[in-house]
Amino acid sequence: MTKVSIIRCPDYNRERVFDAVSRAVDLVGGIGSVVKPGMKVLLKPNLLSARPPEDAVDTHPEVVRAVVQLVRRAGGVPFIGDSPGGYGADMDEVFEKSGMLGVSKSEGVELVKFTASKFVDGIPFARHIFECDRIISIPKMKTHCITLITAAVKNMYGTVVGLYKAERHSKAPKEEDFAKVVAKVYAIARPHLSILDGITAMEGDGPSAGTARNLNFIMAGKDAVAIDAVACRIVGIAPLEVLVTREACERELGEADLGKIEIAGDNIDSFVTTNFKLPATVFYKMIPSGVVKFVAALMQFKPAIDEQACARCKLCKLTCPVNAIDIEEDFCSINYKKCVKCLCCQEVCPYKAIGIRRSLLAKLAWG
Repeated sequence: MTKVSIIRCPDYNRERVFDAVSRAVDLVGGIGSVVKPGMKVLLKPNLLSARPPEDAVDTHPEVVRAVVQLVRRAGGVPFIGDSPGGYGADMDEVFEKSGMLGVSKSEGVELVKFTASKFVDGIPFARHIFECDRIISIPKMKTHCITLITAAVKNMYGTVVGLYKAERHSKAPKEEDFAKVVAKVYAIARPHLSILDGITAMEGDGPSAGTARNLNFIMAGKDAVAIDAVACRIVGIAPLEVLVTREACERELGEADLGKIEIAGDNIDSFVTTNFKLPATVFYKMIPSGVVKFVAALMQFKPAIDEQACARCKLCKLTCPVNAIDIEEDFCSINYKKCVKCLCCQEVCPYKAIGIRRSLLAKLAWG
């Protein structure tokens, strides 16, 4: 059976995090089953944007630090890399605010920017994933306004560089289409081990505009699909409701059947929550496919800019794949005739200035 471990960890105290990560990895074979002496090991956290650790947008630096130390104990040579969500984002600022720069300095580990690419099947992947011996994914447990949740499988979408991520969002704004893209990327950039940071997760309008929620766990496994399935169990979602998980499972990239996943460590039932807040867009998933076309015009959602919260950084404008956003000193606007509702703008905004606006009927139906 596929094996996933879950270990309770109440906070980001350095010693407690290392202990939880070590125990979780030991239960799925140990770091030595993945990393051998002399191996170059890419650690791939989720570094979506330049936000401090307490915002729960990026993988917490203490979890990354723990993995760095584990890899070194196994004789490996770790380095940390990712590409942020927004085109034009300052990676140096992301490294600094997320806490990765601090880990790099104190642990003496190299930080790399995913800029140089290698095309595989038409997709520009970061060259670093082909130049290392092992990949360890260190995702953050979060909600996502398009894919419902983002965890282990979708974290590997960050190995894609340049404008491709935003372009794929615009050409595949619907979850079922985007899920195929994410699964395809995961199949190529498949990690050897995944360690999910669920100590403080994000609920609501993730992956960047939601709110922090303590779930108090570290999860580990060699099957990222199985990790996502178990994470769904914790927050009250049927695993195959997440179309990224379903697509990956159908491509035989991992196991999503909870009955076929061995869960080791602490009792899974002790982590289950019944009031985890899902994104405001979840109502759209609940409409039966046979009636979507009849109610779509009435059950609308769209991104909306809070001009008071907007800092005029223009990251959303740079990222928008259809050039639908105009940001000026005295006004902000979205051209909804162009907008494809990919929500890239909401995802990359570092100030939570872009929210989800729902139609009156959607509010009445789902609150």
